[in-house]
Amino acid sequence: MEDEDSGSDGLPENRVRRISLVRKDDARGSLLPFDFAALPFLPRRLFVVHEVPPGTARGGHAHKRARQLLVCLVGRIDVELRDGGLTETVILDSADSGLLIEAGVWSAQTYVAPGSILLALASEPYDAGSYLDP
Repeated sequence: MEDEDSGSDGLPENRVRRISLVRKDDARGSLLPFDFAALPFLPRRLFVVHEVPPGTARGGHAHKRARQLLVCLVGRIDVELRDGGLTETVILDSADSGLLIEAGVWSAQTYVAPGSILLALASEPYDAGSYLDP
């Protein structure tokens, strides 16, 4: 895994950036390995969001301490980001890169394509009290 250019024209790179993921393809299919030691943080939680009707938004909050890496495994997910008065939308439509979101950055994910699947890795265990609402 390696850092890419921000992929983000609005928010500072130290707040949101794309991370390249190395996919292994051969005649048997594709493998997307995650070497936790190579990630920008050690994941404490991993979850998958799927079977979301197209046009539905999820998330809609920031985290006080947690960092997240979002990867669209299948389909297309538009990620709206807000930080310090800046707003932008990043399109996730390939498992070849993830979106690293730092603590305090508000995000909402809109599931665009039918069957879209989001993989999320978080630096902190789940804590409902750690959310920052808009």
